[in-house]
This record gives sequence, C-alpha cells and structure tokens, in this order.
Amino acid sequence: MQEEDPYRREPAAPAERGALRLGDEPLRFSTNRSERNSGPQGLGGWLIAVAVMLVWSLLFGMVNGGGMAAMLDSPELDAAKRTAIQIYIAACGVSFALNLAALALFFMKSRWFPRVYIGWLGIDLMLFAVATGLLTQASNGGFLGTLALVVIVRGLFWNGLWIAYAIMSDRVKNTFVARRN
Repeated sequence: MQEEDPYRREPAAPAERGALRLGDEPLRFSTNRSERNSGPQGLGGWLIAVAVMLVWSLLFGMVNGGGMAAMLDSPELDAAKRTAIQIYIAACGVSFALNLAALALFFMKSRWFPRVYIGWLGIDLMLFAVATGLLTQASNGGFLGTLALVVIVRGLFWNGLWIAYAIMSDRVKNTFVARRN
C-alpha cells in the first residue's frame, strides 16, 4: 500500500463565508470590533506603579529637600559647598513642581500627562546629575565621587525604563491620548 504524499495533495476547498455561528444561532458580540481590539486602557497595570512612583517621589523630594535645607545652617560649610547645596535645593524644588503637575495630570487622565511625565523624568535626571556633580566637586571627590556616579547611572537606568514605558505602552496611549471617533 502506497501512502499519499501530504505535500502533493490537492488543497481543501475554501469554507463558505458567512456570519460566525455558535450552534444554530449567529454569534453576537456585546461590543463592536474597535472596542474589542482597542487594547488595555485605564489607570491599571503598570500605571499603578507609575502612580506609586509619583507619590513616593513627592514624599522623598520633601524629605530630601528639607534635609538639605537644614544642612545650610551648618557653620562647617564653605562657600562652594553652600552654593552646591543651594543649587541642589533649587533642583529639588523644580523637580517637585514638575512631579506635582505630572501627578495631577495623571489622575485627570489628561493627554498632556505622557509629555509632562517624560519631561519630568528627563529634567529630574539632568538636574540631579548636575547638582550631585557640584556637591561632589565641592567635597573634593573621593568616595562621594563614586557615589555620585552610582546615583547618576541608577537614574539613567531607572528613568530610562520609565521613559521607554511611557513612549511604548499601549495602556498609556489608550488611557491618555484623545480618541478620534
């Protein structure tokens, strides 16, 4: 008995096109096709982590800025260190304001949120890299220089991941971008 070669067999006839059926009845969906294919939306998924990060950053900024402001009263500070700390406090203030704006836009589900969020992450990284560098330079480097480098690399990695998420996420696009109907 000779077996039939499956690669030389005639293709099956195409199925008759018509409405999808479930048993004897046509299949009906409770939503239309665009609603089913829209993807995830709303303040869920990884956006919960974004909200936690925004709130945590506000709290950390208040504590960090307050601690640095308290250091200004120290009589041991020379002019270079005092200036570096003042720049660091100013960076904390700018970052705090952008963070607060991003948090408000987040909960309003504003289409401006992704832009402000990405801007906050980028500006935060640059401001703290400069401020940490100035503090290190005023303290004559050493261990503090290595610590500053670690802080900057951590910021690049952390902020870079969240910037990529904000740019590439379907949930961010579907939640914060105005829909065209």
